[in-house]
Amino acid sequence: MQYYLYAVAFLFGLTIGSFLNVVIYRLPRHESLVRPGSHCPGCGSAVRWYDNIPIVSWLVLRGRCRDCKNPISVRYLVVEALTGVLFVLAMWRLDVSWELLVAWIFIAALVAIAFIDYDHMIIPDSIVLPGAIIGLAASVALQPGRWWVFLVAGFGGALFCFALAMFWPGGGMGFGDVKMALFIGFFLGTSVIVAFFLAFLVGSIVGVYLLLVRKQSRKMKLPFGPFLAFGSVVGLLAGETLLTWYQSLYS
Repeated sequence: MQYYLYAVAFLFGLTIGSFLNVVIYRLPRHESLVRPGSHCPGCGSAVRWYDNIPIVSWLVLRGRCRDCKNPISVRYLVVEALTGVLFVLAMWRLDVSWELLVAWIFIAALVAIAFIDYDHMIIPDSIVLPGAIIGLAASVALQPGRWWVFLVAGFGGALFCFALAMFWPGGGMGFGDVKMALFIGFFLGTSVIVAFFLAFLVGSIVGVYLLLVRKQSRKMKLPFGPFLAFGSVVGLLAGETLLTWYQSLYS
């Protein structure tokens, strides 16, 4: 029965991932997420329903439009598969519960934010601000006795990023990251510590690699949203475990 639920979670994640591809492409371009329907960005031909099956259609078409034969980015497959795998991991961690539904919403938002920020260096207010409200409301509803923890985590994380943006303007921190910190803090509570630690750690490693190995300029701009998203996923799935382990080292 458990494997059946995992399969359902994976298929549901693939479906959500397919929609996230639409969000990632259209939202930064201020296009409707509903109309027109899915179409080839090259020739504009409408995508047939049987060519819109997550992962399967991309593989069957060998990554090309059925009509104009222009290549379809492997990104579509990656987003769908990534969302499906993360949905399964969330179910494995949280089982079937209201917490799982909240986690899926959080994961879907993080995937969209990460790819949009990577492509356009923006973190859309239309995702993080409603997401912050939903996150705080859901967290308080599920854990009413810890309402203050989520408030402190959200506003504390946002204040930290705001201070970096104000006093270290060349550090790559923008106000989109400030609002994203508020968003993830309201969802994660104390696990936001893990999210921030991993985001800065991995971001620093990638930055050093690009400077020393890829010989990028020191003035390069590196989107921080994907690193925050990565840290947040780990914080969601293993944040409490990691914090407990860390505290045990000093007890």
